[in-house]
Amino acid sequence: MPVDALILISSGFVLSILAVLFGATMFLTVPLFQFLFPEISLGALVGNMKVGSLFRSVGSTIMTHPSIYYVQNIKLAVLALVGTVIGASFISNLDQVWVLPALIMAVLVAVFAPKIAPYVSARTFHVMSFFSGVNAGVFGAGIGVILLALLRFQYPDDTDIGVLKIQARFVEFLLVIVAVIAHFFHGNLIFSIWFPWSCGAVAGGVVGGILLNKLGKLPGTLQKWFLYASFVIAIALVTLNMFKVL
Repeated sequence: MPVDALILISSGFVLSILAVLFGATMFLTVPLFQFLFPEISLGALVGNMKVGSLFRSVGSTIMTHPSIYYVQNIKLAVLALVGTVIGASFISNLDQVWVLPALIMAVLVAVFAPKIAPYVSARTFHVMSFFSGVNAGVFGAGIGVILLALLRFQYPDDTDIGVLKIQARFVEFLLVIVAVIAHFFHGNLIFSIWFPWSCGAVAGGVVGGILLNKLGKLPGTLQKWFLYASFVIAIALVTLNMFKVL
């Protein structure tokens, strides 16, 4: 088995466990893919990453399907799905020189998403839905927070935050499916990359779920520090990759 495939399987496994426990592992995946595959486009880098996210999301969707509001969520996601296609298409053929600016933008979105979320209203709902889709088509940083805010507005009588989080994960799953399809039609998906990556991601997602059930929800402070550490590591590694230090 090629060395790259072994690295993708093992790192997909480890990062998927961390994704379940902490989230935000996209920021660590970007420099890994950039280091392993410096010749592919930004669109190919993101597209193959998202296939792993797609397979990891299948399990959670299956486990929570009785609680999903399928028809309402699909109606809610229409504008976001359009935005996802636009976002994925926009980055499809961009050179990796755009990885650092895109990553910095993703960090800013992730940091400010909780501050933006309270401004969801009847006037801003459709605009924010569309731009959450554009964001999903690129890196998707902070999208969970924005989707949760949109769903809280859409279902004001549903006070169970757990149920709303299930809807947010399902809508995000829909956006990932559309992003992967868009990247497929742009020729960005490479079997030798996404297949081993996805194998590791699925296994890691299962193990991460088992660990989460045993450990319980991790403290918010710990998750926040992991997120900020991911920001710093990702930007540092991408910068080093750009200047051919690594």
